[in-house]
Amino acid sequence: MEDTNIKSETHYTDMTEPERPSTDLRDWRQELNRRLGEADGFRGLSLDVARTLHRQVLRSENGVRDLVDILHGKQLGHPLHPVLTDLTVGSWSLAFFFDMLSLLPGGGFARHVADSLTLIGTFSAIPTALSGMADYSTIKRDAASTGALHGILNSIAFFCYVRSTVERLTGGSRITALLYAAVGVAVVTVSAWLGGDLVYYHRVGVNHVPASDVPEWTTIMALEDLPEQELTRVEANEVPVLLFRRGVSIFAINAVCSHAGGPLEEGRIVDNVCVECPWHQSVFDMVDGDVVHAPATYSQPTYAVRIRDGQIEVRSANAT
Repeated sequence: MEDTNIKSETHYTDMTEPERPSTDLRDWRQELNRRLGEADGFRGLSLDVARTLHRQVLRSENGVRDLVDILHGKQLGHPLHPVLTDLTVGSWSLAFFFDMLSLLPGGGFARHVADSLTLIGTFSAIPTALSGMADYSTIKRDAASTGALHGILNSIAFFCYVRSTVERLTGGSRITALLYAAVGVAVVTVSAWLGGDLVYYHRVGVNHVPASDVPEWTTIMALEDLPEQELTRVEANEVPVLLFRRGVSIFAINAVCSHAGGPLEEGRIVDNVCVECPWHQSVFDMVDGDVVHAPATYSQPTYAVRIRDGQIEVRSANAT
């Protein structure tokens, strides 16, 4: 009986299929993030470059920061970079499609379209890169390595398309132009995948304000306990609210920064009634929650305040 059992067990082991490499992109993403996380030197350098860029912006004249605010997308109410990448990557991708059509007999029109789209994509890549650099300068710590790799790949793709554009405009080798474009579109496709990973996995560029609705008047603290000219964080039905008392006025906005989730109560008051986030120096108006300075592009939810029987009560400003 013992020999039979051993043979049966051996037979079962031999029939086990060998482990095969995963083709699931989610597994590749996890492996990539693991390797980037283990590359301490690359991660440290990525953060150093980002923070150096950010410090230079803060030290510059107001006009420079206003320009960077535009690059972040402050006026749009959401990041500008994804809008511009649609134009750049879309132009280059369509250009490659028409490049392939131009190889067919009678492909003169397709060749003209491909050249025009390549030119559009290459020129639009410049503001796209600038907006990407602006966002990278205030990137979250855990996404810095991925953001740096994304930028490096985009730089390679841009180089390829500049060379391809030069060949097209100067009447150079058509084959050389197509080869550069082929490499460029392959690299930018991988980079675009990383860009999606930054948004949907690392949550870069999304609104980090948690659930913020306080539909009913809610008592939070006694008026006498709220200090003057100090940022104070309280909870209203588990919603974090930031209070600021100035004279007879009390202002209230959500206490979690929309840019990256920074604790606004640890920031500082600037320009009388504006709060600056301690993490990446986004500035919000305490009166209406509007963004005064990026990198934040989403306004902070605001709360109405009233005093009843010496107690401070708040509710969402848009509550009816």
